[in-house]
Parts: sequence; structure tokens; C-alpha cells
Amino acid sequence: FLAFAFAATTASGATFLGTPALGYEWGFATLWANFLYPTGMYVGIFISMKMIITTGNRYGNRSIPEYLGDRYQSEGIRVLVALFSLVLFFYLAGQLVSGLVMFEIMLGISPEAALTITSTVLLVYVVLGGAHADILTDGVQGFMMLLVAVSIIIMFLTGYGLEDPGAGVSRISQNLQAQDSHLVTLLNDKTPLYHSWWSIFAIFISHIPLGLLPHIGNKLWALKESRQQNKFVYLAFSFALTMAMLGLAGLLARALFGDALYEPGANPNQTLPLLFIELFPSWLAALVGIGVLAAIMSTA
Repeated sequence: FLAFAFAATTASGATFLGTPALGYEWGFATLWANFLYPTGMYVGIFISMKMIITTGNRYGNRSIPEYLGDRYQSEGIRVLVALFSLVLFFYLAGQLVSGLVMFEIMLGISPEAALTITSTVLLVYVVLGGAHADILTDGVQGFMMLLVAVSIIIMFLTGYGLEDPGAGVSRISQNLQAQDSHLVTLLNDKTPLYHSWWSIFAIFISHIPLGLLPHIGNKLWALKESRQQNKFVYLAFSFALTMAMLGLAGLLARALFGDALYEPGANPNQTLPLLFIELFPSWLAALVGIGVLAAIMSTA
């Protein structure tokens, strides 16, 4: 259960909206990031677990600012690190945009109303929930998010929604090749994100510090024994890697929609919700929306 909660925390609105959008725009080259972003993050988590958690348990800490304040016997460091956490406001902005997109598409409301609803829900969630409540709700949300990710993997492998669904991945690849040959190459030189092997390696390196973010520690410190911690991280990594495969939705959507999401009034960030609206009844598409919003809430 804690592994579900942890995987939900390390995923985000970007996982559900950003990675499918990248897949839609740049094709198969984006799959490198799907594997490397959770890999880099969990390398950072192992560093955190081995170098910080043991000492943190001795002090009874539940956050990075608490740990550093006690480790160096300095209230100044504790306050300074807590203030540095405010840099994560850019991360919160990403969650707000994700909520805005989901509410706008699923409910058909204005961007202003969507942003107001998202902000209100986030504030209530953050203010009322303690660490224990956070873990309980994140666990349920993580399970919902995993179901969405597994469904996307199955849809991609079977080519669901295409004229010849039995062909699966090969049919998607042929479709993308016909649209733009760059969409099916290992590297895509049309974008600096995936244009070289250094760009791919940089994805791994840049995600290692995410394993040290302040909201990660309360899950790690919930377990005291190293054996439990190791098993927990292996499970959480498996769940996170599965969730990262949501980027496959972008490839399937590009095969289905072509370049329609570049037209006025549309954008690639709408890839995942529009995919489910296109392929499933409205009630099921709404459940997917709940799964995406769960990702947003769990990383607030």
C-alpha cells in the first residue's frame, strides 16, 4: 500500500498530460524518457534512503528540513532548507495547469473556472491532510493511476481504435512513418530534448535530484527496517515504471488523430483525455479524468 502511495507521489500531472503530449509531438524517441525518468528518480531515492534515512530515524525526522536542522544542530539551516522548498512552486504550477486542462476538457468550463476549482481542491487537500492521511489517500490514488497506465499499455500493444487493431505496434509504427519518418527513429533531431545520446543521458541525470524532494521523505521514513525499505522501493519502482508508460498514449493518439491537435483551439496536452473521450463511453472517460486528477492531488 505504501508503494502505491509512493509511486503516486513520484508521478504527477506531467506524467499524465506532459509525457503523452511529448509522445504525440516527437514519436518513439520519447520512450527513452519513459524509462529513464523513473530510473533516475529512484537512484536518487536510494541515495536518500542509504545516506539520510538511517540517521533521520535516530532523530525521529519526517522531512528533509527537519533532518538537516537536527543533523547540524541549526534552526537556521532548518528554516533555510524549508524556504528553499518554495522553489517547488514551479512544480505546483505544473499541477495547476494539469487540473485546468482536465476540468476544461471533461466539464467544458472556462479556463478561469477550471483554475479556480483546481486551486480550491488543492488548498483543501493540503491544509486538511496530515502525513498519515496523505499516505492513505495517496495509496488509493496510486492504485487508480496504475489501472489507467495498464489500460494504456494494453491499448498501445493491441493498437486499439485503429482500423487494423490486431497489427498493434507495427500498425502504429507504419502510421507514424507515413506522417513523419522522424517519429519512428531512436533519436529525433527535430527537438533538442531527444536529438542526441547526450540529451538522452541528461534525462537520467536530471531526474536523480527528484528522489531527494521534501515530499518524498515522509513515505520513506514510514518504514524503519532496511529490509522493508528495499522491498518497498523495488515495488514502488515497478509501479512508477508502469505509470511512466503513459507516454505510449501519445503515440497511439498521433496514429489516431494525425496532426489534429496542432489546429487552433487544440494542443498536444489534451492527448490523454481526448484519447479516452474518442475511444470510450463518457462515463469511462470521466473515470480516467479522476485518475489524472488523483495524480495531481497526490503531488500537491
